[in-house]
Amino acid sequence: MEVSWSASEYEHAPKSNEWYWTLGILTIALAIAALLLKNLLFASFILLAGFTIALYGTKRPRTIKFSVGAKGVQIDDKIYSYEVLKSFWIKYEPPQKKDLEIISKKIFMPRLILPLNDADPNEIRAILIRALKEEEAKESLADIIAERLGF
Repeated sequence: MEVSWSASEYEHAPKSNEWYWTLGILTIALAIAALLLKNLLFASFILLAGFTIALYGTKRPRTIKFSVGAKGVQIDDKIYSYEVLKSFWIKYEPPQKKDLEIISKKIFMPRLILPLNDADPNEIRAILIRALKEEEAKESLADIIAERLGF
């Protein structure tokens, strides 16, 4: 049995001009503070980070194909076999949240969040429960900050 679906890479929240102005003012203020503390490297990092966040804010999400089956979890052309995955949790709070969170055993890729879109969470759970442990994943500080910033 296999369940396949397509969804946006992430939920795009359009950014207003005020959002970009706030980001720019905050970035410049932090860079000036770093320069006053004579930390040129940190000031450069702040400016680069602000620029990167602004670019990421304008980026449109692409549509990705997902599937869950006997071999593992597939995201576009990449297959994650069950041997490299540790656990899963389906965060189902319609209409806002319908995500499949997968915890990996790998250090550099600890968590995957797959938007479920119109996929049936019960079918996906029925497949995953055979191979992975079902364990609620705690929302990280990075996730909370990204959600507040509109990412």
